[in-house]
Amino acid sequence: MELILSIIIAAAFLVLMIIMFILGYKEALKTKVEDPLALTDLEIVGEGWDKDTFIEFEKIIDILGREPNEDEMRIFLNLVEEGYHGDTLLHKFLEELKKHQHH
Repeated sequence: MELILSIIIAAAFLVLMIIMFILGYKEALKTKVEDPLALTDLEIVGEGWDKDTFIEFEKIIDILGREPNEDEMRIFLNLVEEGYHGDTLLHKFLEELKKHQHH
């Protein structure tokens, strides 16, 4: 009796797992990402980076005259994580950079 009950429970779990896999697979196909860090148009593509962020990053490179170093990149990425974008991101970055240089 216990063996039959365990087989029934195992079969039910197997059926539920197959159903969940099919539903998850359909959803995954809708939001399929080939390579989240792929380079498109010589820009970094990833989570949290939109067109405004790329434009401001290029402006920062122009202002600095070089690629940002580790500390500057950390400041930039922290501001992106906080949700800043566009001109606000550039202004906040320059403010943080001035504060960081004074310390």
